[in-house]
Amino acid sequence: MLARFAVIALWCACLVVGGCGGGAKNPALIPKSMPNGGSFTGVWFSPQYGEMHLVQNGSSAIGRYEKEERRGRIQGAVEGDLMRFEWTEKREIIKGRPMETKGHGYFRVEKNEAEDTWNLVGEWGNDEAETGGGAWTAVRSKKMEPDVDGNDGEDSDSDDDDDDDDGESNYGEEESSGGSDELGDL
Repeated sequence: MLARFAVIALWCACLVVGGCGGGAKNPALIPKSMPNGGSFTGVWFSPQYGEMHLVQNGSSAIGRYEKEERRGRIQGAVEGDLMRFEWTEKREIIKGRPMETKGHGYFRVEKNEAEDTWNLVGEWGNDEAETGGGAWTAVRSKKMEPDVDGNDGEDSDSDDDDDDDDGESNYGEEESSGGSDELGDL
């Protein structure tokens, strides 16, 4: 009886402290096998956080994202189709006064067979929380190669011209050559 009480007390203490070493990770997130041909590597377009460049190397991944006044970095651990990450972001709402925030989150890679796209489905949280901040979703470009350093292709030999002269992405706009649907030209 005493041993049972000790186990229950330890379990309760772990819940109060944050999950016995699990921090604020969501225990319901169980990695599955990566779908055939899947990877976190790519240029991803997120309605919430703009253009994201991610590179996976084995069980880790790094990247960056940028949308309007936001510029952030991501680094995380990959297990199967699941990436748990830490993000840091500089946001300059008032010129010359950047604010830095950070948090955690997760992405899961999914293949949409009907639309022939790779998608990230995830969530972000503030500080140590992995969830609770909001959705973070994205679709991967079919053409662009990631640039995690932010050189925007200056050091690459690619002649791919997916950007306007002002550096803005053409994502979601029809090209003058007739274009196709939004995702078909990624």
